[in-house]
Amino acid sequence: MRRLRQYLLAGIAVVLPTALTVYVLWFLFVKLDAILGTFIRKRAGVRVPGIGLAAVVVIVLVAGVLASNLIGRKMIKSGQRVLEAIPLFNRIHVAIRQISDAFLSDQSTVLRRVALVEFPRAGLYSVCFVTSEDVGEFDKKIGKKAVNVFLPHTPNPTSGYMLVVPASDLIPLNLTVEEGLKLVISGGSVVPESIRTGRAGAAGEAKDQG
Repeated sequence: MRRLRQYLLAGIAVVLPTALTVYVLWFLFVKLDAILGTFIRKRAGVRVPGIGLAAVVVIVLVAGVLASNLIGRKMIKSGQRVLEAIPLFNRIHVAIRQISDAFLSDQSTVLRRVALVEFPRAGLYSVCFVTSEDVGEFDKKIGKKAVNVFLPHTPNPTSGYMLVVPASDLIPLNLTVEEGLKLVISGGSVVPESIRTGRAGAAGEAKDQG
């Protein structure tokens, strides 16, 4: 029962943020489609299919524009503080925001480079992402240079393992972070050209030029 409870809580932690995001977008689509559809039908006498979807896209774009300027960012942060003051909802909101910042932001530096690590046992290798190389305390404890890596689950890269690995145990890959994520999400079916041919890809070429 204890193990079942652990599995249940872990499953909720993975599924709930994604399910809530999908539900909110679906809710907005349905409501806006009904409101705007009725308004246009009464005013113009025509029905515009997909008006709810167009409205959701516009809302998301406006939010992106606001997030790209100083005044808009202040407004969004004020709204976030209000949401994060609501019990239970604040945990879900923070989780979704952290995942979005880590994986969707153009300026995200959470995932630095792609590598292979021997996991889950000797002789088997998994694709991982180096997240931090400034871990002096871990270096002292392990007795050698260490790095933090994120080992994502397939096909959902927003969950996985955080591992502290000796830097010498990592095998660097000539892949960009985007290529690495595509490889993970596709379960290995989308293989970048640099992996198929063994030649340096975009990541390797940038490293060589640097």
